[in-house]
Amino acid sequence: MVTVAVLGIVAAVVIPANQVQWRRERTNAAALELTSWLEVIARTPDQTGTTCDVTITTGNNRAAGATLATVTPNTCAPESTLRLPGSVLGASTYNVGASTTTFSFTPRGAVSPTNIQVRFSIDGLEPVRCVQLTGLLGLPRLGSNNASGNVSTACAASEFNRA
Repeated sequence: MVTVAVLGIVAAVVIPANQVQWRRERTNAAALELTSWLEVIARTPDQTGTTCDVTITTGNNRAAGATLATVTPNTCAPESTLRLPGSVLGASTYNVGASTTTFSFTPRGAVSPTNIQVRFSIDGLEPVRCVQLTGLLGLPRLGSNNASGNVSTACAASEFNRA
């Protein structure tokens, strides 16, 4: 009986902690994929002389593999459609929010509008992972909001990396 009680207590502590870590890793994966994809697109206008228009698809209860973002023209990225990462556990889904759903990278290295933020959570629970394109050049920064799972709440400036 003592062994079963101890195992029950350990399971009660370990399982919720693992679920938070799992959500953190899945939201990190989505944020890193978006960041890498946007970095490729940001360099393309200088090389081709054309403006690249990005559209972020927001919403709650988005399944793994659903469209996260698209870019036009198709020549702006090797893949014109970016999908949410796969391997979401069970019936878990992504929530995606953005301060602006459409923006452009121009041939002079600028992004319009500026200071765009895209936010991710799993099942509306914390943590929220943020990708922010800052300033006129649209430099990507990663941030988080560990206080809320609400993707309509912006990540504070103090929560972003400084790189």
